[in-house]
Amino acid sequence: MESKDAEKIVKALKVDDPEFCNCYAEGDKIIIEIRTSKVSSLLYAIDDYLMHIKMCEQI
Repeated sequence: MESKDAEKIVKALKVDDPEFCNCYAEGDKIIIEIRTSKVSSLLYAIDDYLMHIKMCEQI
């Protein structure tokens, strides 16, 4: 995902990063890595990240 505020958004997201996820910024891009063998954990993490990114973009 790209955002002019990528660094700020990543700092806000890092607080809630589960141990199987890594979120970082590369320029204007937000990179999210999720490593899990459970589909339910993957879906939860994706949903959680997207919801939080949407909230950050609205602020």
